[in-house]
Amino acid sequence: MTITYIKTELAPADNQLAAYLYFTSDTPVSYSYTVTKRTTSPTSVDFTYTSDLIYGVTQTIKIPVIGLYAQYANSVQVVFKDDTGTEVFNQPFIISTEDQEYDTSVIFHLDIEQTDPALFTSVWGNSWLMESTGRGYDQNGDLRFNFLSVYHLQPLRIHNGYLYTGSDEDMAWYGRRFFKIDIMGNVVLEFDMRDADGNHYANTHDVVWDSAGDIYMFGTDSPNRLTNTMAQDALVLKFNDQTGKMIWAKNYTSEYSGSQILNNNTPNDVHFNSLTWIASSPNNEEAIIVHSRTTSTTFGISIVDGSILWAIDTGNFNPQFPAKQATIHIDNSGITHFENGAHTVCITNNSAFSASIDPTAGKFVLSVFDNRSCVDENGNPVIRPINDAATSDPYQTDPARILFYAVDLAAGTAVEIHAPVELPTTPILQWTDFMGGVFDHGDYFTIFTCHARSFFISDVDGNMVASIYDVISLSDGAPQYPGEAYRARLFNETELTDVVTAASVYAN
Repeated sequence: MTITYIKTELAPADNQLAAYLYFTSDTPVSYSYTVTKRTTSPTSVDFTYTSDLIYGVTQTIKIPVIGLYAQYANSVQVVFKDDTGTEVFNQPFIISTEDQEYDTSVIFHLDIEQTDPALFTSVWGNSWLMESTGRGYDQNGDLRFNFLSVYHLQPLRIHNGYLYTGSDEDMAWYGRRFFKIDIMGNVVLEFDMRDADGNHYANTHDVVWDSAGDIYMFGTDSPNRLTNTMAQDALVLKFNDQTGKMIWAKNYTSEYSGSQILNNNTPNDVHFNSLTWIASSPNNEEAIIVHSRTTSTTFGISIVDGSILWAIDTGNFNPQFPAKQATIHIDNSGITHFENGAHTVCITNNSAFSASIDPTAGKFVLSVFDNRSCVDENGNPVIRPINDAATSDPYQTDPARILFYAVDLAAGTAVEIHAPVELPTTPILQWTDFMGGVFDHGDYFTIFTCHARSFFISDVDGNMVASIYDVISLSDGAPQYPGEAYRARLFNETELTDVVTAASVYAN
């Protein structure tokens, strides 16, 4: 048996800290590799990937190596096994990134604060902190991923091993082009952002998939939010994820007729910003859950045609929504703390809420990143009609917090089921009026406060497993917000394994 090394190709696509290793083999083999921890830090960590794929003898084998260190002579241990599982090759290779040039804004190491090393290690695990500007950090705070292009990885979503992102090369905030890409940075598919009538939309904020694998995203036909006069971010677009073709576009502008918006928003701004998915049950249709920031409303739409199935007035100031379509209004009287301009409203599967989660009965729990964006001194929303210019009414932005709402579609109720997670107020106040997010990470939550540039891992009671107070990044596309990322979350070990597998399939 002969395994032959051919060459190394550093940064073959957009990921600066990735490489292809090329081999041939005269017998079917599988591979694994380890990017060995750097010798310059005693707490650094290996990155290991093991492939279950078998490669034949008629092809050149391209191994997508990710997780390289920046400005370092990386040692990558490559192992091949034959189809019986017997090791037939084990050899290190040096992949140097020492001659690479990096953007001046790149942070190569983040300081992670934690008080329980064992708990921190088990919770963070083999995950990477990923910023929406295309940078990823391991549990030692070391940079292991860096995109060169100005992609907006706004959603920070992975589906079947691929990343989904828009590009804003025209610097008009939104993704005028939208892509499925692999972790190497290869464009696998570009979506056609035109509807059947030829109207071109831009992607914004979030994406999600239904049970058939079709993808949903928000859209706008006003690509520059600073100059728009039309209803903004009021569209949901449905696409075939395999062809990139649009299936339908649904504009919800008319449903917000007569609505109130938070006073710190521009006129005519519906501003959808969060998507999540629920399965069908005897009590409910399969649905996509949509959230509007400016109106603080949350509602479910049909995957068939986008019609509104039910609505929750999660901000408690738009009970009449939707204006044009009769629908089920979920009783919100069980909510104690209403959200105010929330930025992520997503289904959580945290086991602490297991009694309120039953997909077979239409019961789910929402985790809510409550920006408390525009409130008076008593915490009440400061609002005005959606079509009007901002008033001079005073308002403030209170520190962000995390809320939890249990929804029972059969009973038609939404109930707050846990005390809010309050974020640390020192060394800096944790606030962000328009962005930030909370996402599941097992039975913990990752929380990013954007304006405060802070990242936390917390349990359901607000006990912090890890804190990072200086998550600095490139501009998020709007020049008035330099040095901020739109979102940040942990890509867990399974997701990282999936992205390497997908990259290997694409390469070979």
